Amino acid sequence: MYGDMTPLSRDSEAMRVLATDTRERGVQLAAAVGTTWVSSAAAKYSQSLVDRSHDFSVAAQALDEAADALDAHVRSVEELKRAILAAEAFVSDRWHDATRLVGNVVESVESGVATVFHFFGAAVPDYLVHQAHDIVHMLPALPTPGSKDWLDALDTFHRRGW
Repeated sequence: MYGDMTPLSRDSEAMRVLATDTRERGVQLAAAVGTTWVSSAAAKYSQSLVDRSHDFSVAAQALDEAADALDAHVRSVEELKRAILAAEAFVSDRWHDATRLVGNVVESVESGVATVFHFFGAAVPDYLVHQAHDIVHMLPALPTPGSKDWLDALDTFHRRGW
């Protein structure tokens, strides 16, 4: 359900390039302060260059921070996507096993007393059959691929010891 993070990574890189360029412009302005003019106008001009140089530094820092925030977001989304894929694999394997067992188990009475479950001719412990019924009842259908619902399903599986 989460999209491709490549455009955000490109945006982050573009912000870093812009931050570097902005920082360099600020350094160029600061370097211009050492003019040989001597007057009150020159002093005001020099001070305005220092102020603008500082503004450029602040803007470059803000761009770096924005790029860092984008990178952190991309990492967290990619981590979430990996967790969803792992949950999807774990839950779907167990769910498919459970639905196959529930759909194909045959209950019979042996020795006149004990109920025995058979799955394609092989005896299956009753606790596995009951667990399979619980799984199918708790999760009648699998979540949409890529959905965060897989994480909730995985949490339920772990809490119930499946």
